Amino acid sequence: MGKILILNNDLNIGGIQKSLIDFLEYLVGQGHKIDLLLWQKGGVLKDCIPSAVHIMEQEYAATWGGITEEKKFLKKIKLLTIYLKFNFYAKIIKKPWLFYPKIKEHYHKVVVYSENGYPRFYAIDNVSADKKYLWYHHGAYNYTGDSYNLNKEYYGRFNKIVTVSSANKKMLLEHFPEYSKKFFVVPNIINVKEVILKSKVNVLDFSNIEGVLNFVTVSRFSKPKGIDLAIDIATELKKQGLKFKWYFLGDGDTFLEIKKTIEQRSLEKECILLGNKKNPYPYMKLADLYIQTSYVESQSITIYEALALKKIIITSNLPVLNDALQYGKLGVLCTIDTKGFVDKINFILQNNSVKNKLEEAVSKHVVCNESTYQAINKLFE
Repeated sequence: MGKILILNNDLNIGGIQKSLIDFLEYLVGQGHKIDLLLWQKGGVLKDCIPSAVHIMEQEYAATWGGITEEKKFLKKIKLLTIYLKFNFYAKIIKKPWLFYPKIKEHYHKVVVYSENGYPRFYAIDNVSADKKYLWYHHGAYNYTGDSYNLNKEYYGRFNKIVTVSSANKKMLLEHFPEYSKKFFVVPNIINVKEVILKSKVNVLDFSNIEGVLNFVTVSRFSKPKGIDLAIDIATELKKQGLKFKWYFLGDGDTFLEIKKTIEQRSLEKECILLGNKKNPYPYMKLADLYIQTSYVESQSITIYEALALKKIIITSNLPVLNDALQYGKLGVLCTIDTKGFVDKINFILQNNSVKNKLEEAVSKHVVCNESTYQAINKLFE
């Protein structure tokens, strides 16, 4: 059994990072020796990485601002030298990942665990391995022009392109039909025991008030995740007189924009931004409804975690979420607009028989990883 190198951008809080930890735990449990190469030092989830995994970290070149602020002359010269070298690769060679040194060790397998950033290119040009795999987690493909052509060139050099759902595979095939034989589906691992165990922790920043409903959303704050739509839904529900508190766990590019919108609409009492939480499960467990308003999804880990916690789920009607919720048997699927969500939320809240039927179906459902384990074993055999 040879050694595996896994590359990822960082260990900050996010779906990719959480699934990476479970993936690593499974591989270590199967007896694989693992090196993990990261493009950002530290990260909140670093201490969650199995101790058997050897972590290596790249370091970004200094920015011009960082150089000008440096007071020590010799260090300033050193940073400037690195800066110029990086810019040579970035602007002249147009392959910035070549700035980073090649890895001398030869690996049995290389896994690039995210389709973003330098790792997908670095793994091809700077790492020697018998087989190379690219994991694709995003629910859409948005590259065009030169970026598309670059991806097309490098994707073709991987032995397999792994998608986390069949719907994700179908989407990506539309952009790269010539690589149809390279595609392979491996769903994310859902660590059900850990989710349930961690959900039992007491939290102090969540209030249960009689007559007030509690909604929870765990998500990265970015355009595809539809937090803006959630705020529109909250605005309408408040207008209709519903008493609720909607807790949002996460951070990201649109966090400040969403915060500003909440303030402008005087929704501070209804929409509570809790930021990143290393353990979101107690909040999910306490929710009357778990709501997810994504515009795009590949395989939503939080939906499966909410199923593991036996929650009533209201989410966007996307192909991959249809699969996860068995076409409405295990959750409520909404058209991706304000009215669609508001109508379905009200329908569930006002119809106990429908709500009870849904709760019964979810209580009997078992979130299982066996198909994922089989897929990983088949891929790596």
